[in-house]
Amino acid sequence: MRAILVFNPNATTTDEQVRDVIASALASELTVDVLPTKQRGHAMHLVAGAVHDGVDAVFALGGDGTANEVIQALAGTEVRLGIIPGGGANVLARALGLPNDAISATSQLLRAVRIDRTRRIGLGRAGDRYFGFNAGFGFDAAVVRHVEMHARMKRTFRQAAFVWSVAREWAAGTGRDGPQIVVRLDDGRELDPVAISIIANASPYTYLGDRPMLLHPQAAFDLGLDLLTVGDIGTVDLTKVAYRTFRGGDHIDHDGVGYFHDLSGFVLESARPQPLMVDGDYAGEHREVRFVAVPEALRVLI
Repeated sequence: MRAILVFNPNATTTDEQVRDVIASALASELTVDVLPTKQRGHAMHLVAGAVHDGVDAVFALGGDGTANEVIQALAGTEVRLGIIPGGGANVLARALGLPNDAISATSQLLRAVRIDRTRRIGLGRAGDRYFGFNAGFGFDAAVVRHVEMHARMKRTFRQAAFVWSVAREWAAGTGRDGPQIVVRLDDGRELDPVAISIIANASPYTYLGDRPMLLHPQAAFDLGLDLLTVGDIGTVDLTKVAYRTFRGGDHIDHDGVGYFHDLSGFVLESARPQPLMVDGDYAGEHREVRFVAVPEALRVLI
């Protein structure tokens, strides 16, 4: 079996020694080329070229951003994807049941290779960008944008950088300037404007250390997209909602919170451009984005 190992040299929790061990382990079972990424977007181009050349499997060593780039080139193909966690949160790998450790995950993936144990999962798509586990339009995307603007803080403080950015964006008024986002569902319904809109293709939304944040408790890879909205809400109530996402997901019953499950598609729009994020990566400013569920779009090793 021919494979490539794509790795991000700047990934948060890996180093050269770990990469060498993983590359050697893969080479014991596969014919593998090891390809480092050089800049944002490079992983997608590397994988697209490998798919064109007939590769059988792609292993992505890095964080959720690296995995997301790889997904762009693999969606709709039969090429197997093995995700090796090397970032801060590693949400997609963990949601698929892989260990949150690069060496342990590689061992599990090699066992999957030997027996060809794979699973087809659905993806979400925001405009022309696929996502594996989550997306956001507005507040949470503004948080991601702030973190990416402070890369050194992210590398030093990891998940704590996101907690700080949430507080900073909320204090700056993001999400508190009244409902700005209109939701149009594919069944013809148009919802009252909301202040916060967050989309999931799987659960959890993210992790805080070892604790899963069950922002969309009913979301699953085998279903459509889940949409959570928050209306005009104050700091105290938002804090209560956030706290309850770590306690089983009963926040969806809170006043001002809307929850829409297993959607095939919908449109979010705003008169003022809003930030978009996919799988924890900032994806620019937009006035309108169409979100679509894409069933069985990706073949993953598990």
